[in-house]
Amino acid sequence: MEQYRRYWRWAKRAAIFLVIYVVVGYLFLGVHPSDALLHPGATLSTYRTFVVSLLFISMFLVVQFAAMFWFLMRGTYYTVYPGEYDKSFDDVRGQPAAVYSSREVLRLFRGFKDFKQMGGYPPHGILFEGPPGTGKTLMAKAIAGASNVPILVADGSRFQAMFFGIGNMKVRRMFSRARAMSDKYGGCVIFIDELDALGGSRGAISQQSVEYERPSGPHKVIAGMGMGGGGMGIVNELLVNMDGFVAPRGLWRHVRRILGLGRPKIPFYNILVIGATNRALSLDPALLRPGRFDRKIHVGLPDGDGREDIAQYYLAKVRHEPTDVNKLARMTKGYSPAMIQNVVNEALIFALQDGRDALRWDDLWQAKLVEEIGLKQPVKLTPREKEMTAVHEAGHAVASYTLEKGEFQIQVITIQKREHALGLVHGQDIEELYTRTQRQILADIQVSLAGLVAEEIWIGQTTTGPSSDLANATRNAAAYVGLYGMGKSLISVAAMPPTMMDGDPIRAILSDPESRKEMDALLDDCRGRVKKVLLQKRHAVEGVRDALIEREELIGDEIEVLMAELGEREPLEIPVGILTGNGQQGGQPLAIGSGAGDGDGHGPGPSGNGPTGQAPPRPDLP
Repeated sequence: MEQYRRYWRWAKRAAIFLVIYVVVGYLFLGVHPSDALLHPGATLSTYRTFVVSLLFISMFLVVQFAAMFWFLMRGTYYTVYPGEYDKSFDDVRGQPAAVYSSREVLRLFRGFKDFKQMGGYPPHGILFEGPPGTGKTLMAKAIAGASNVPILVADGSRFQAMFFGIGNMKVRRMFSRARAMSDKYGGCVIFIDELDALGGSRGAISQQSVEYERPSGPHKVIAGMGMGGGGMGIVNELLVNMDGFVAPRGLWRHVRRILGLGRPKIPFYNILVIGATNRALSLDPALLRPGRFDRKIHVGLPDGDGREDIAQYYLAKVRHEPTDVNKLARMTKGYSPAMIQNVVNEALIFALQDGRDALRWDDLWQAKLVEEIGLKQPVKLTPREKEMTAVHEAGHAVASYTLEKGEFQIQVITIQKREHALGLVHGQDIEELYTRTQRQILADIQVSLAGLVAEEIWIGQTTTGPSSDLANATRNAAAYVGLYGMGKSLISVAAMPPTMMDGDPIRAILSDPESRKEMDALLDDCRGRVKKVLLQKRHAVEGVRDALIEREELIGDEIEVLMAELGEREPLEIPVGILTGNGQQGGQPLAIGSGAGDGDGHGPGPSGNGPTGQAPPRPDLP
């Protein structure tokens, strides 16, 4: 019985082979089935030529496909060998804390063997995060110049590809190269710029997910959508290569196992991964755990001493007349190192345009104005428009000079068009402030409303100019009522999960009818108070108005001279007005002139918060 089954099994296989033989010959070689069966020798010869051609075509397709993948994997990173970078930590200015932390990590990276013998493990990665232009990439270059090992430099966006899996292969290839460099040089550094393009959160879970308590227990609110598909695979590949199972390299490990020469030990590769991003919240949480990016170093905007150091560094590279660097540092509050470098470079351009071979202070001043409020764009205004714009800006200027005198300095009053504003008042804090008081916020609201009030008094009606002023005043009033606890209630909307207020606390405050009612009362009260200020300072408003109509722009010391001529030297005793806990307007008259302007960025300053972190211009009269 068993022999019978074996016979049928072979017979069935032979029949299948015969059918395939006949069908292929008929369809592809044009051989009639009877000829294929009666003349197998000639048919097999034809088959041999067909098989050789088929193998050749298959090999060609495989090679072409492999070449395409090899081409798509190229250009992900480039290698910088020791000695090729001329940057050091001396080139990183204005960031002493970040430099100190980076030096410590580099010291552990160099002495990883001693540190391992002590029982620790050297850092696997450093994440530089902070606003654009603060020197994150420069810090990585400094580490590369001081580490004395090769560095693989990559851009996060280069890991994306049109075919699924190519990004994973790019990551794997880069880390394979880093391990080879580690074996040869004793270490290797990988620098990935714009890490958020590579390491974005998988799925919908990110650091922006918010955990909060409900009576039934903890719940997680998923905030937004993240990466998926191919992007998720790239992040997984990066996670595994940074802190996953690492097998021995090379073919010798297989030979040793086959010949029984012992099991190869799991090697340790001294690889330091540096990432830079200005969107740290969008990174996958698994990337930020210990063992991957162990150190998270914030590279923020420099303080006054830092800006002075940065300004001195960049001024030393150009020809310039004697310059008060401390004054330059004070007037660039909120500037990043890249912005300070750009101001110096723009100032040099102004000097060259003026036919000079060295820059001077007025070049730096003009460059600062261009950086903050844009280039002049002269437009011809009608006499009526010119007067309305001058009245509006005079109201802002006199209110700011009165209510914020002593801490906020007006630097520009202009009715010349710059970018999106027909006129503006621009200035900055005299001292570096990191918080704001209740009175300062109320003074800020009044200054914002001063342009509208001036129009009502001197023109008899309002224009479209105060639109942005009203937006600024509304934001400050909303923060006053719903964020800072300065209104009737101490409840803060900041306690709400971001998803419940669409990520914008001001929007949530404006959506509450009770808060809107309280804000409306606050704005109306501030409007009345600033009206009293302007009426008492009528001569000053009219003096600034006339000066603007005549000269169109007042800058720096010109403003102080004009105010002195108008008798505006001493502050007045004018009540700013503070809402007490019961919602009643209370308080005693406060000596106006000691209030501050823009604070730490908790809310818009006297002229709103701009991209530089300073009090930017009030755009008026579109």
